[in-house]
Amino acid sequence: MHKRLTAKETDAMRRLLVRLRAELLGDIGELERSALGETERAAIDSPADSGTDAFAQEFSLELLARDEATLGEVEEALQRIESGTFGLCEECAEPIPKARLEAVPHARNCVTCQRDLEARA
Repeated sequence: MHKRLTAKETDAMRRLLVRLRAELLGDIGELERSALGETERAAIDSPADSGTDAFAQEFSLELLARDEATLGEVEEALQRIESGTFGLCEECAEPIPKARLEAVPHARNCVTCQRDLEARA
């Protein structure tokens, strides 16, 4: 059985999540500019370059989607801190181990429940 995070540990997690949110927002802005820039450049480059540009744009858009999803998870984790439910597994309601939260600060579930959810999906 794991214990709940202390107020000091929760505050440290809040700071970590805020930094992660700032990094993601910067990455999202850069990926948006990159994807749009590649679209504009493809219109003036040679046809041979358009395939490479299309691949790069698709890759940027996939990264953008991943970062936006992670940003949503980070925002929800910050809301869980405010509501007092941060660090509790949404499936079993047991405390999520501190090591897991340090690795994935926006984790919603303990490792066991997360594995079960992924196996069912």
